[in-house]
Amino acid sequence: MPPYDIVLHGATGFTGRLTASYLAQHPEGQRFTWAIAGRNADKLAQVRDAVAATGSEPGVIVAQAADEAEVDALVSDARVILNTAGPFSECYAEHIVSACARSGTHYADLSGEYWYQRRMVDQFHGEAERTGAKIVLAAGVDSIPSDLGAQFAIERLSERGGRAAHVKALFTSYAGSLSGGTSKAMKARKNVLESSEYEAEFHSDPYVLAPGVENRSSDETVRGWDSYRFDRDLRRFGGPFFMAPINARIVRRSLALDGQLPCSYQEGIAISAWLKAGWLFLSRGFGYFVGAPVPLRPKSGEGPPPWLQRAGSFRVLVHAKTDDGRQSAVVAVQGKGDPGYLATSKMLSETGLVLLFEQDAVPRAGVLTPATALGPVLRQRLAAAEDGRFMQFRVIREKGTASSRTP
Repeated sequence: MPPYDIVLHGATGFTGRLTASYLAQHPEGQRFTWAIAGRNADKLAQVRDAVAATGSEPGVIVAQAADEAEVDALVSDARVILNTAGPFSECYAEHIVSACARSGTHYADLSGEYWYQRRMVDQFHGEAERTGAKIVLAAGVDSIPSDLGAQFAIERLSERGGRAAHVKALFTSYAGSLSGGTSKAMKARKNVLESSEYEAEFHSDPYVLAPGVENRSSDETVRGWDSYRFDRDLRRFGGPFFMAPINARIVRRSLALDGQLPCSYQEGIAISAWLKAGWLFLSRGFGYFVGAPVPLRPKSGEGPPPWLQRAGSFRVLVHAKTDDGRQSAVVAVQGKGDPGYLATSKMLSETGLVLLFEQDAVPRAGVLTPATALGPVLRQRLAAAEDGRFMQFRVIREKGTASSRTP
């Protein structure tokens, strides 16, 4: 039996430290053993001491992700691996996924790099299916709200006798900032686009994470929501969203794995969301009024100051409807905390705890998405986190019944 239930790799980074802090103070802390891992022993000891002062003390594992033998030893020490060390395409996450797929160890990361995610699908999906490993990609704000929200809306429509043919998501709140790690991920994306490693068609393929899929919607783009417009179904003005190319691909993989295709997906952000975020920053003088300025060019290990971590938020409306439009469902997914960091650290932690305690609730293995790996079980855990104060999943409105279906 592995000595640790959960091992958090990348614990010395900005999001890694937040994740370690959340796990250390988790109310179920007596139910699991855990450790932090990374390449720098001194920095790991600092994180251990900091989180132990407020909660449980983790073990420490020094391991270089570039060294496959050390990675194999790291994975053998855990039942679940959580990985926050990005950019994942450049920080040898592939070695960790490979070891987990071979050994049947569950894994979750915060990746938003579709080229890395596609490699994981191509190389390790079959092996993970064989060993029973759940490899969960994009288990943070990209792409849990969109992925679980789409699944929830489709589920509500199905319960009323309808089959979803069109799904769209619109973020009505998204207030947060960047970290040094995010800046590195953006640079990694720029580098891969400028390289000749992939054809142009690869980068523009909406279904790049669902290779070989049939019944894909025709004329679909990566975002789906490519222009500014008033949406009658969601009753908001919206436009293109910078997170949509990440989230939409994950949602489409979920649709493919769940046999929901053909079903189009599009994602955008409401104009009001930018206004809310702008007011949050202006009302605090970008942090100068409260003595903690927001770093506009964050260095490695830097991120949003504590006031912004607490004041940040996200909310997404997801609309699903039948092909004839007679039946529809609108749900909302919302949460507190800077989306990319404080909220993401909690989402990843709760994903890890579902993988540990309730992994058999969804009998599926492979390189998966949050919705297809854990589905409603993860939704329920997130809704219960922090006594229901962290995230909520709500039905906003529904239209039509089974009797209204077209024969």
